[in-house]
Parts: sequence; C-alpha cells; structure tokens
Amino acid sequence: MALRLANAFAGRLFADLGARVIKLEPATGDPVRHAPPMLPLRHADAAPASALFEFLNCGKVSLRMPPEPRAALELLLTGRVDGLLAEAGDPALAMARARGIATLELTGFPAQAGLAAESMPFSEFTVLAFAGMLDMIGDPAREPLRLGGHQPAYAAGMAGFTALMALLLGREQGQPVEPARVSLVETMLWVNWKAISGAQAQGRAPTRRGAQAEFQVLRCLDGWIALVFTVTQFDAVVALIDHPRLRESRFATRESRMRHGEELNGLLAPWFAQRGRDDIYAQAQARGVPLGPVWDPAELLGDAQHLARDFITRMAHPLLGELRMPRLPMRWGEHGFAPVAMRETDLAAVGRP
Repeated sequence: MALRLANAFAGRLFADLGARVIKLEPATGDPVRHAPPMLPLRHADAAPASALFEFLNCGKVSLRMPPEPRAALELLLTGRVDGLLAEAGDPALAMARARGIATLELTGFPAQAGLAAESMPFSEFTVLAFAGMLDMIGDPAREPLRLGGHQPAYAAGMAGFTALMALLLGREQGQPVEPARVSLVETMLWVNWKAISGAQAQGRAPTRRGAQAEFQVLRCLDGWIALVFTVTQFDAVVALIDHPRLRESRFATRESRMRHGEELNGLLAPWFAQRGRDDIYAQAQARGVPLGPVWDPAELLGDAQHLARDFITRMAHPLLGELRMPRLPMRWGEHGFAPVAMRETDLAAVGRP
C-alpha cells in the first residue's frame, strides 16, 4: 500500500501540472479505492468512495487492465509514452525500458541493501522505524509515535516526481535516458537527515526527549500551540512570556536550555494555558516568534492564508457532486493549478490522442 500511495502521489503532481496521466488499475480495481477515510454517501444507492483515492487521483484517466495485462501493456506502449511510474516488480518497467521510455521504479529498500521490495514485508510504519523517525518525537518512556498521514509515501512520491521530471528534461537536452529508482527507506533517511548529521557530529543519533525537548506542543485555552524558535529568537520568547526566571543564567545558552528543558517548558506552559490560540499567535507574530496554532482539518478550511491562496478549492465530481480538494501549493504568477476529477475510460479510448 505504501508504494501504491507513493506512485499515486507522484502521478497526481504530474497531472496537476498538465500532463496526461493514465492510471493503470488491476482488473479488480485499485485497493486504495477502499482505503479510509470514506466520503459521506450522497444518496442511498451510492457506492462508498475513498477520500484518499479521490485526492490522489485528481486529473488522471483510469484504465482497468484485463486479468492478463501483457497484451494491453504492449498496445499502450506502442503509443506516445514519455515516462512510466511503477512499483517494484511491475512487468511494465522492463517493457518500457526496452522501448527507451523514461522509467521510475518505486521500491521499499535501497538497492544496496540487497532487499527486493517483494522479499520482505514492510509498511509505512516499518519504513519510519528503519529511518529512525519513530525515535524522534514523543516521550521516551512511552511507545513510539507513528507520524500522522502518509508522510513516507508522499515524500517518496515527491522524490519520484522529481527524478522522472529530471529524466524527461535531460532527454530534451540529448542526454541518455537511464532508469531511476526511489526507495521509501532512502527517502525517509533524507527527511530525517538530522539523525545522520547528529550521529556524525556527536557519535550518536538524537532521540526522543519528551518534556526535555527544545520544541513543545503546549496546551492553551482553546486547543494547542506548537512552540518553535531559533537560537536568535529566544530573547523574543522571553519578552513574550515576560517571566523573570527565564532570564536566569541556566537559560542563557542553547546548551544550558537543553540541559534544563523540562524546567524551561514548565515556566512557559502556564502563560500559554491562560490564552487562546488567536491571541497567542498575534502576540508571537508581533515579536517575530514563529509559533503556530494546531488546527484540525475543519479549521484549516477557514484559515486566512489558505483562503487567500485558494489552496482548498471546490472540485466538481461527476458521481460525488462538489468536493473540497487541496490544490498544488504553488502559483505561476497568478495562475494556480486547480484539480479536476479523475475520469474512467477503456483501452480503445486511451489509444486515441
């Protein structure tokens, strides 16, 4: 499932930017169609629809493959195909490479590890463990915390998009087309680069510090606030909280603050507990402290920045009606990239330009 999500996310980036992306589904359909969370049913006889599936497949053309897909793949690859995104072990990879098509293979483990994706079971959770991400956040006395959402799959999807785009641009400049490969574990090692640099600098990787951690998520009157600041911004934090003990010598340097992290956070917490998120955010912005409120998805819909950028836009779906869908978080001048619903077709229709 992790590879399917990575593949789908990379394809969505291409589709949002205007590429014609054909999604090849097995004869029984993509299992992601049944992945939670499910959208509410619009009418009694409607089939359940996965919000995750709809998000990942905006702008694509879906094609159900026959149980024996080789002949259909041969037919598709005789037309114009600029690039292929596929999971490890997909027979389409070898077929596309033989035709000089740029290919991106998504797999679980690095090639150097000697582990084929299909030879060892893995999930996003175990990928996070391999990359040390489960030992980065939370209380060291408790069980590890899985990061929310599908961060390994989406990070690998972005890496896959970048790699395949580089191949396509290189081909335009006359460079040879070499097959590319992105693994989830390598991608998350890159995301968790601080663990590697910390191990090189200090002889050990950073680990969970719990209440001793430099940055905390603190409770306030109406929710939670994520407190983050750089070394040069600690004086602004002190001015914001205005507690005399924060000016003690044991908090004068980052090193000493790290040694007394639990005491420091104990002094900060009461100030936040007495105020609401909007008040805290406004005061912090005025002093240049980069903290931010923790919002749930419904609250994000009303965020002024998201509204100004039209990040969550309305998309018409032929079966599900109007959906709210995130768009690519970028603009080219004043032009944005609004998602459109996936459409389903057959092999004959895909073969036509």
